[in-house]
Amino acid sequence: MDWKRAVFALIVVLTMAGTVWFTYHFASQESLNDYIGDEVWYVPASRNVLHRLGVQVTYEHNGTYGVNVIFANESSKIKYLSTADAVATFSGVKFRLQYHNFPGVYYEIPADKYEDFLERLSGRLPGGSYYVVPGFRYPDKEDIQNYLNTEHPFLGKDIIMLGMVLLGDRPISWRLPGIIEFALIELLVVLAAYRISKSYLASLIALVFVAADPTLQATAVTAMLDIHVAFFVALFVFALAYGSNLGSSVALGLVGATKLSGAFGWPVLLIKALKEENSFVRFFSTVVIVPGIAFLLPELPIIMAIGFVPWVREFLGSFQWHLSYKGSNPHTSPFWEWFINYRPFPFHFDPNVFAETNPVLLISMVVLILAVPWLYKRKPGILAPFMVFWSTIGFFALQYVLGGKTQFSFYATVLVPPASVVMGVALNELLRREAFKSSLTFYWEKMRGLKEWALEKAVRRKANPSESPQD
Repeated sequence: MDWKRAVFALIVVLTMAGTVWFTYHFASQESLNDYIGDEVWYVPASRNVLHRLGVQVTYEHNGTYGVNVIFANESSKIKYLSTADAVATFSGVKFRLQYHNFPGVYYEIPADKYEDFLERLSGRLPGGSYYVVPGFRYPDKEDIQNYLNTEHPFLGKDIIMLGMVLLGDRPISWRLPGIIEFALIELLVVLAAYRISKSYLASLIALVFVAADPTLQATAVTAMLDIHVAFFVALFVFALAYGSNLGSSVALGLVGATKLSGAFGWPVLLIKALKEENSFVRFFSTVVIVPGIAFLLPELPIIMAIGFVPWVREFLGSFQWHLSYKGSNPHTSPFWEWFINYRPFPFHFDPNVFAETNPVLLISMVVLILAVPWLYKRKPGILAPFMVFWSTIGFFALQYVLGGKTQFSFYATVLVPPASVVMGVALNELLRREAFKSSLTFYWEKMRGLKEWALEKAVRRKANPSESPQD
């Protein structure tokens, strides 16, 4: 058993290492050294909050520092842009990009002239006419310099901000946390599947579904919210598999603090707490208090940036936004289309990064509805991830019915961890080794019978050479 455990651990570790290596190599290529997909919203929002909090980040490129000069308004830009350009030219600017949809300009200034550039700029431009945001260039979107993405909770942006602060404001730094989380999702799914099944084979089947999933692969190399949501959903499923109500509560709060759709598995925790918690205080703490605290703590940066009352107002207003129709979009994919990978969302072309779903995984979850009663008797723990999956689908359906018809394929990222756990356990039970052993025995007996028949014919032919070969 020790060597089996060692081989199992080695496979998991090598898969995780390969996942990190492959996705990092892909995400860091030069052709992706810019915004891809909805990074154009989440990354600037993260940068803007850091700026409001007084945290300066840097983008260093070929011996230069990137810096965004944002003018107070369009008239200030018209009045002072030429002066800013003159200061940048004097400082040896290596790259300049003028924004057209908001009053700003981006420069890449030699590192040894950067501080001098900022000092000269402050001496030439009056206070209040501009401000400086160091770091990577902005996407040229209207009012992007003020955008904070308050329609979504903030933990996903916290994670992007962490990458910016620790590793610099550059694309691979935005994406690296998601790449690491992709590998950790593999580990959490493997551990959850093993806890439920006590089977290495079941865990490895679940691992294959996660590692090969195209939705996770696409979102892991894109600094959006969905890979972070999937990570905390995997953590939630892991805690459920290990029977930890406290861990489940914390994980649920964190996933809700990343994106509200991540908390669509809340009814599973509610039912579990109703069955297991004997006191109202423990029950209420499990389903409300602990998740609420875990939700609020990651919101502190945005609360500090804009104030508590504005944050509450924005948070409550986000529900109307989530339940509204955002207009026609050729890539809209309602939740039922995810099951057949219809209209995958394009994040980038050449190289192609599409949020494709895995129909085998998702359709199998439909088929397994017929087998769940039998599976539950054999492996009771399978019910929790199964219900997390269908609870999430149910809330997406409710969102659609209530008006939130603008759904996309990458929303299905949250479905992959619970579905992979279920499929690993289910296939291991439904395709038992005994079935293969029985089939192999059948084929062996037939082959042995054929061999005996051939030998018998050969002996008869040798004993009676005149016998026709056709006989």
